[in-house]
Amino acid sequence: MTTEKTSSPRRSGADWFGLVAFAVLVICSAVLVVRLISTKFLPTGQLLLAVGALLVLSGLHGWVQLPHREKTGGKIACGIVALVLAAAMLYGAVALGSVQHAITDVADKSVETDITCVIVNADDPAQSLDDVKGYRFGILEDRDTENTQSLLQQLQEKLGAAEHTAYASPALLTDALYDDQVGAILLNKGYIPLLEEQEGYADFSDRTRILYEYTTTKTVEPTPADTNAPVDVTKDPFVVYCSGTDERISDTLLNTRSDANILAVVNPSTHKILLVNIPRDYYLPLPFNGEMDKLTHFSVYSDKGMDEPIEALNTLLGVKADYYARVNFSGLMDIVDALGGVDVYSTKTFSMGGYSFTEGVNHLNGEAALCFSRERYAFADGDNQRGKNQMAVIQAIISKASSPAVLKNYQTLLSSLSDAFITSLSYDDIASLVQMQVQDMSGWHVTSYAVSGFGDTSYCYALGDAAWVDSNRYAEFTT
Repeated sequence: MTTEKTSSPRRSGADWFGLVAFAVLVICSAVLVVRLISTKFLPTGQLLLAVGALLVLSGLHGWVQLPHREKTGGKIACGIVALVLAAAMLYGAVALGSVQHAITDVADKSVETDITCVIVNADDPAQSLDDVKGYRFGILEDRDTENTQSLLQQLQEKLGAAEHTAYASPALLTDALYDDQVGAILLNKGYIPLLEEQEGYADFSDRTRILYEYTTTKTVEPTPADTNAPVDVTKDPFVVYCSGTDERISDTLLNTRSDANILAVVNPSTHKILLVNIPRDYYLPLPFNGEMDKLTHFSVYSDKGMDEPIEALNTLLGVKADYYARVNFSGLMDIVDALGGVDVYSTKTFSMGGYSFTEGVNHLNGEAALCFSRERYAFADGDNQRGKNQMAVIQAIISKASSPAVLKNYQTLLSSLSDAFITSLSYDDIASLVQMQVQDMSGWHVTSYAVSGFGDTSYCYALGDAAWVDSNRYAEFTT
């Protein structure tokens, strides 16, 4: 008696196609789950629900593809669906990776750039550093010291000598150049806008020429202003110092003036945000030396970073910011454009930069929002109204960014944020806020106030001379 062996039926091409599609689906599901876990954007309940749905989906496809079946039409159809789903999952994982990378760029580190210039008179014959051999250089005696000394050392190595004279202020330094007391000056690029504020120096850039730029970069790791008092940003009220720089370069954040100075008091439990604007010319003591200056100058001191304005506002208002956020003007344009424009309410009718704004709601693109935020000369209360306009733009950005419409151009938005934005909020803080917003999808109620004082002319440390300031001796809050 012989026993015949029955061999397993050979798998057809349709079988192998289904198995490969199933394997691809399982792999892409795993990649998506790993990415969802690492981003920390989904609340635990929704994350478990997503993982469960993916397991059920993979299980159903396995039930279809793993057994041998005589009819292969279902396997082919299921395989095609599996590949489509796998492609969608892969796209989702890549998109989440882009979001994670962008947030890491703005939250956990930033490259800070300083540029110290060798500047000569516009009609000076020198065309390169080799041509200033034998020149006497003018420097500032107590500002941007580290970069200045590094540049002096470089000049000494290249030229053999770099004789120099120190001056007490940018104005005195410039006078020495104009009067040929020195052949060239070393000046941080961030000081040029400060110098051009002063009477008699508005044409500095026309009367001089940058011969050489000495660039230094460093990676900074922002930390909360008060590390001894950790904040749960999804439960505890917290304060963010928002600083808008006047730097026009879109891919860097220099230590330059802050033309916008706003404290954002955030209550995550009630979804309310209070914005308090402090005028750029507010007259306050510098925490690091007690000298009086305009608030707009406080962020120029590169070795102090955001500590100076945060400490100064703490002295003024008795409220210390837990975090800071800084954006440059070019970044503002990119962010608004990435959002598809924003609807801003204007309390005034005015024009600026070729744009006209009417009282009421105005739909603004990036450039228009920038003009709306910058104008102050059209108003009787000047800088105070500009501060209110800046807060109106922030309100509009928050409203648009917290709506589902933000998903339309999220990649462009992420790119603009990473190029022009830095914050001391950690990645985990931002992920927690995203998770909270995903969970309840509630809007935010934003209220704004402005601190006001009166105009005066007083000595400013950064300038080494008197300038127009907004004195706070009779400070008051206005809505």
